[in-house]
Amino acid sequence: MFVQFYRPCQALQPIVSNYMLMHVHLDRHQPPVVKPYPTNPEQCLFFYARDAVEVFNYALEKEEFSPPSIIVGPQVARVDIKMSHEHLTIKVGFQPGGLFRLLGMPMWQLLDQSVDSHQLLGQEISEINEQLRALNTYPDMIRLIEKFLLKKIALRQSEVHAIDKVAQLMLHSRQYSLDWLADQSCLSPRQFERKFLERVGMSPKLFMRVVRFAQAYRMKDRQPQLDWQDIVYQCGYYDQMHLIRDFKLFAHVTPTGLMKEEERSPVKIFPGNPF
Repeated sequence: MFVQFYRPCQALQPIVSNYMLMHVHLDRHQPPVVKPYPTNPEQCLFFYARDAVEVFNYALEKEEFSPPSIIVGPQVARVDIKMSHEHLTIKVGFQPGGLFRLLGMPMWQLLDQSVDSHQLLGQEISEINEQLRALNTYPDMIRLIEKFLLKKIALRQSEVHAIDKVAQLMLHSRQYSLDWLADQSCLSPRQFERKFLERVGMSPKLFMRVVRFAQAYRMKDRQPQLDWQDIVYQCGYYDQMHLIRDFKLFAHVTPTGLMKEEERSPVKIFPGNPF
């Protein structure tokens, strides 16, 4: 398995957090690998540049083949990805508010949705998909996508808002009250919640809950020697039952159940992002 993160160019950094490229070759004589992807706070543009993938969405309770490129908005429900024998994913991870700035549409409309990128980004996305299939070097793939994004953002992006900076702050700390965050945005609490829902796609309270949950399962994934009680303390949960409730809501299994699913798969849930 090859996994590499790439830093976006300076012009895109206010909107794009990172690019991730993952290339996996699986045994053709074995059944496809199914990977659980619990909720996480990052909104993304995905390209599947080799074999097609099947996606089971727990919110919609259905499985379907994914288009070659999809936009994934704010995610609360878990999805499972069924990988074929050659799986090459390129992920564009957006800064909080970045996808809103690119598309100019309320993010709550994309809650738990995976939308064919062609519908939101136009015909050119089909050409990008074809070119990705023809390319053989990873840096060339990243450069192609970055050139496309630079063009789209130059045409369509909206201005940065204080909400975006506050949401980015929320990714790294759980110690701020909603009133304080609203004050930092120069908005009343009610205006702050409405604007946050528009640009991020969920309420600030739910967003902080998603951030905490994602920190918990990633911490255990990267440091399996940690006891769950340590995770509870470090991630700010009241107690272990509080953590278990979030796992059942966002991953549809207990904490131990999710880690067992991870152990059975040759592909990690979320490789570490160095940026």
